[in-house]
Amino acid sequence: MLTTYVNGKIFIGTDEQTFANTMIIEDGKVKQIGDDLTPAGEVVDLGSQTVLPGLIDCHTHPKYIADALHGTACTPPNVNSIKEMQAALRQSPSYGQGPDTWIEGWGFDETKLAEHRSPNRDDLDAVSTDQPIFIYRSYCHSSVGNSKALELAGIDENTPNPVGGKIERFADGRPTGFMREVAATQLLIRAKSAQSYQTDLTNMVNSSKHYLANGLVAIGEMMGRMKPYTTLKLYQDSVKEGFSPKASIYYVFDELAPDQPLHPSGDQQLRVAGIKVFMDGSISGETAFNNPTHPVRWASV
Repeated sequence: MLTTYVNGKIFIGTDEQTFANTMIIEDGKVKQIGDDLTPAGEVVDLGSQTVLPGLIDCHTHPKYIADALHGTACTPPNVNSIKEMQAALRQSPSYGQGPDTWIEGWGFDETKLAEHRSPNRDDLDAVSTDQPIFIYRSYCHSSVGNSKALELAGIDENTPNPVGGKIERFADGRPTGFMREVAATQLLIRAKSAQSYQTDLTNMVNSSKHYLANGLVAIGEMMGRMKPYTTLKLYQDSVKEGFSPKASIYYVFDELAPDQPLHPSGDQQLRVAGIKVFMDGSISGETAFNNPTHPVRWASV
């Protein structure tokens, strides 16, 4: 099938000033670009609009973005305090949908909240004790859950800290709900995903429109997981349901085992590309490996 796009401003990449006005597409691939080419097949008038090549985001977290697109934004100017966060969560479409439906949010930064602290399980329990609640901190390494979420994840005062993460606790040893760094956050994510694979799948498929609308045609998934299901399976099922961007998956080294060899493989749309190794944490989460003379007192994980 041939389609000719005319009357456009088509960026060709040779320099900043050179553009073409005509592009011919055959069976979904660019066949020819130039000026005033003889039209073939269907003709589409671009109306002098600019055409750019598809963009590649080589380091992104589509699963996180997919969750965020249907979650509650806990960011300024709409959320400036824990009280406003509670009100925003009560406006979530998931609120009141029953104990099997997670209420999700993202983006809070305790330094920008009026209380100058992170929300804890008690704050989120004021929203709901029947539904699990999960909120990403702004940088997505850390998170906070309510008592129901902690229960589903099997986290209590006797749960040890995971390697590379920390379960923050009140003075009496009870978990606060704040999960510091990726290793701790994964305890909540696994509980959430194990309970709602179909939700994860639906969110991934819906995120495809978000990527394409912003010109992204290929992505690098930098948080491949083996638990509670493999990221490759999620992508394979998502592609079947309509996920369009090409994807390269990098698995987190910590979850790989000798009896689970990982082989680079795939096709033109989906492939296993490599592994990701965490060397430390993050600056804003106060878990990065820094010079001892740094004025901030970093949390120990």
